[in-house]
Amino acid sequence: MVSAVVEKRLGALPVAAEFLRRLDLAGTVDRMCPGRDIARLTHGQVIETLVANRLTAPAPLWRVDDWVCDWAVEEVFGLEPELLNDDRLGRALDAIAPHLEEITDSVAARAIGEFGIDVSTFHWDVTSMSLHGAYPADDQDEDYPRIKHGHPKD
Repeated sequence: MVSAVVEKRLGALPVAAEFLRRLDLAGTVDRMCPGRDIARLTHGQVIETLVANRLTAPAPLWRVDDWVCDWAVEEVFGLEPELLNDDRLGRALDAIAPHLEEITDSVAARAIGEFGIDVSTFHWDVTSMSLHGAYPADDQDEDYPRIKHGHPKD
């Protein structure tokens, strides 16, 4: 006799988990941002799960614990849903914030080696620019507009 039926979404979660494991994302984060000994999850486990969340169900980063319950996160990552509450996610994000460049560089280098990515013609341009506003027409050359002092969006 069946006493309860639990349905969870699987989607691309196992694929995301395998890629994240091959990239050693959790290990990289844990080496650069060690957590407290009393923590039930490491920062790396939390960030790995957040990346899986962004890959499988991109929505505002809020109530991720609902996503954990609706998806097979516990089965794929072995994490208890109640451990991934908003406060825990915030602590992990705060911990990695000062190390984002090092984490990104390490994971990218791992991806190059792990997946044999040819970087001989690779160019990663993260330049950000946005222009908006109105300037007096007599202060501008139509062919070569002058941009006044401002700040990029990021």
